[in-house]
Amino acid sequence: MEKHLLLTISNDQEASYNLRFIRHFFEELCDVRLTLFYVVPRAPEWMLDARDLAPTRQAVAHMDKIKDSSGKRALEHARRWIVESGCRPDKVETKVVYSKHGTVREISKEAHVGLYDACVLGRRGVSWFGELIEDSVSHRILWGEIDFPVWICRRPETGLNRDILLCVDDTDSSMRMADHVGFMLEGMRRHRVTMFHVRTPDDATDPDTVFDQARSLMVEAGMDADLIGQEVAEARNPVTAILNKGKAGNYTAVATGRAAGAPGTMERLFPGSVSTGLLRRIDDFALWISK
Repeated sequence: MEKHLLLTISNDQEASYNLRFIRHFFEELCDVRLTLFYVVPRAPEWMLDARDLAPTRQAVAHMDKIKDSSGKRALEHARRWIVESGCRPDKVETKVVYSKHGTVREISKEAHVGLYDACVLGRRGVSWFGELIEDSVSHRILWGEIDFPVWICRRPETGLNRDILLCVDDTDSSMRMADHVGFMLEGMRRHRVTMFHVRTPDDATDPDTVFDQARSLMVEAGMDADLIGQEVAEARNPVTAILNKGKAGNYTAVATGRAAGAPGTMERLFPGSVSTGLLRRIDDFALWISK
């Protein structure tokens, strides 16, 4: 089944790590459909209508100028680069929107409307989400809206291999990520997946049960069972254990569910969560997060 990915694009051409990650990860770029997405940032001087936050006529004129200049150039450069890398032109769409409620909100809205299989962020996107973490209220509100997988690419080509470290536990978000990994790797023999469970001193999870469930979901989604391995680590700090394993195995991506802790606890939203800890410290590989 064809996969459809949303890739955010910025004016910083050297920061298009998401484009370069996609080229590195997929053997045949024509197996995926890409939408390159540019958000015209809202300048402080733009005047908005207080009734619906719609921009005034003067603001629209300024937006159009940006859209027709830097935004258009950034998208054209990105599209040309990915097509020259092997993606068919008819598989690449470009889209520009004006920012009304902030860049991350516009990305979230597009991901919902477009029903993409994943939203792939480059270095600029990482900084947006980093800022989100520092604002606890926005963090809580926005992460509540993001119910689609997010790929965060800090470096252009990560890992010499193309294997995935799938962090699993007994949460629903973890199983949704397992299903996502299986779907994205459907019919692809170049990737292996290592299911990784970190057993902390107070962890009562049965790893074999979790592994069996995650493996079944991946196989059902289309991945070959012989490409799936498993490993358990004993550690007090799951984030450190995952980072160490990722570096030692030279994985191209670490995949994890967003939640950590029991449902309804603050751990699901704030800095104690494993996904948030990884987002703050990860550097050597891409991070895949699913709610």
